Amino acid sequence: MNVRQALSKTIEKLKNKNIKTASLDAVIILKEALNKDDIFILSNPDYELSKKEVKKMEAFVAMREKLYPIGYIRGKKEFYSFDFFVNGDVLIPRPETEMLVDKVLELSESIDKPVIVDVGTGSGCIAVSVAKFLSDAFIIASDISYKALIVAKKNADNLNVEIELIQADTLSFLKKKVDIIVSNPPYIEEGRFDTLQEDVKYEPKEALLCANGTDLIEKLIKDSKELCSYLVLEIGENQENFVREFEGLVEIQKDFANLARMAVFRFD
Repeated sequence: MNVRQALSKTIEKLKNKNIKTASLDAVIILKEALNKDDIFILSNPDYELSKKEVKKMEAFVAMREKLYPIGYIRGKKEFYSFDFFVNGDVLIPRPETEMLVDKVLELSESIDKPVIVDVGTGSGCIAVSVAKFLSDAFIIASDISYKALIVAKKNADNLNVEIELIQADTLSFLKKKVDIIVSNPPYIEEGRFDTLQEDVKYEPKEALLCANGTDLIEKLIKDSKELCSYLVLEIGENQENFVREFEGLVEIQKDFANLARMAVFRFD
């Protein structure tokens, strides 16, 4: 089987499962199976796969046919131009969350040696990305999940940055005021789980779901008032009106789909 045939076969199988990204996924799967880049896959259609490569490709295809996330199949996801290791213990980083990194970097421009706390760090994508650009910052990344912190530590090591990792629930560990608190908290209502895309359901529920969708957002806003100067939060598409009820809101920013996705608070 050559690359052309492998791509065609994979695309057909994924389309039969109604996977809209079948063509893109096929290239990614083949790239991972062969340990080659996109250019090689697309410019070498006659390359013959070894038996080992075919077996690996078929295993990946079988996983994707069950709608297992492509990020978990690869074991990595690009975020803010960096490759982050991911597994089933953490959410797969989304492009929209890069907005939070942009905002934290912007706010930090006017702060000398900023102290920044990333609550619910998961893979560490926010904390580590910020650390790559702010060498003078002190960054704390917390998560209630010890397994998630292991992933965050791996990513910090892989990308050669230093962050302090703490296992804690929300802001319970924080006793002194910091400059910026940033968080992408669980904000999907528990009752909406069955409506999620099938591949999303493989991701850890505790990182996705919150009782009514706003409990943790409200807690973070109220607790942050005495603990930081700025709070940067990712929010759900229908939560703009909810966050507007709180004092200190200075900005709502929309994502690529023109949906409210980030709320910024300032507490004097």
